[in-house]
Order: sequence, then structure tokens, then C-alpha cells
Amino acid sequence: MKKIKTTSYKALSLIFAILSTASTSLAAPAVLGCTLQFTKNSTLVDINVNYCGTQIVTSSHDTALPKITFEIPKNKDLWHFDIIITAEKIDVQLKQFPDQEIQNTIDYLKIDPQFAYKFYTADFVDGVWIIEEKTLPETGRIPDRAIIVECYPEWIQDFKGGSEVELPTLYLTNALTDLGATEEDFKEALVKLELAALDSKIIHSPVRRKTQAIPDKKRVLIMDLLT
Repeated sequence: MKKIKTTSYKALSLIFAILSTASTSLAAPAVLGCTLQFTKNSTLVDINVNYCGTQIVTSSHDTALPKITFEIPKNKDLWHFDIIITAEKIDVQLKQFPDQEIQNTIDYLKIDPQFAYKFYTADFVDGVWIIEEKTLPETGRIPDRAIIVECYPEWIQDFKGGSEVELPTLYLTNALTDLGATEEDFKEALVKLELAALDSKIIHSPVRRKTQAIPDKKRVLIMDLLT
């Protein structure tokens, strides 16, 4: 009898442990990893990334194959993403209210569609990311939930791969030999990127980061909040 009670107690302890772990996992927001992969002979530069009106925190990895990584939160049923790559100024279209003299409410973001950009859609279907390159409408309107990567579209070599927990990787190069540019041209291009990022930060709010200690006191959950 004693043996049966001990076994039952252990079984219940295991069940409670599993439920406790599951509740912690369910409390954690779902995220997708993203990678900007440079070629070996490229120069690793800071690239501004925005999503849903928020500046995304990025991490630079200056290794043999330099790269930039970041994460974006996602709803469990969200498997469609828009990605735009441009070094042009991100502009805004204000909402029009007939009875309001001063218009200061943003309707949507836009760029001049005559400027250089790359626009992709990515849909996760049957375990594979289906990627299409498209064009923006004549208004230059950027989809509301688009991931905006502020770099030169001519740097992009490919957009492929990915998994259930990671978006396809953007492969890029800014090596002078690949671009056919001079060092002076490259320096001017970097200055333009920095100025574009400053303009962009005016209309994109900084991310709010929240940390939460897991009950086992051995882990810390870091959450980037978009709202």
C-alpha cells in the first residue's frame, strides 16, 4: 500500500511539473527570428528595422560571416508577412477629416514608388515559406504590418530559407567589388542610411522591453512590446 501511495505521489508531482512548465510556455509571446546575412567580404553596418510602427531591437554579429539578427512578435495564426527594403525616406499620409483644419493623424506609411525598393510577401504554407516579389501600389502605400528594412535594395542578393520559428533569410552584400562602387561612394551611402534612420525614428516609437523572472529563478523572460 505504501508503495502505491509513493508512486501516486510521484505521478501527481510529475503532472503538476508539466502543467507548470506548460503555463510558463503559454505565457511567453510567440516570436519569429529574422536574419540579415552579409557575405564574407561585406562590411557589417547598422541597419534600421521597423515593424508595426515600432523600432525593432537588432543584434550585430561581427563574425566570419557577419550578420544582423532580430525577433518580431507574432500571433499564433499569423503566417503572412510583408517585407520592404529601401533606403529612401519613409513618408506618411495623413488622415483627412473635413471638419478638422489641422491634420495630424497618420493614415498609413508610404514611399515614392519611383524610388528604389524591393517588396516581398512571405506566406508559410505546409512547412515552407512561399516568397513572391511584388510592387507597391501607385500611392506607394506600405502595408500596415510590413517589416521595413532600411538598406539599399541593390545590396539584396537573395531571400530564402526559413522555418516555423524563423522568417526567410535576407542575403546581402555591400562589398565594393560586388557593387562596382568606390570607397567614397560607399561612405556617402552610409551617411544617407544614417540620415534616413533619423527621419524614420521620428515616426516609429522605440520598443518597450519588459523582463520577467521565471518561477524557477533560473531564467529571465525578455519581452519586446509593440504596444
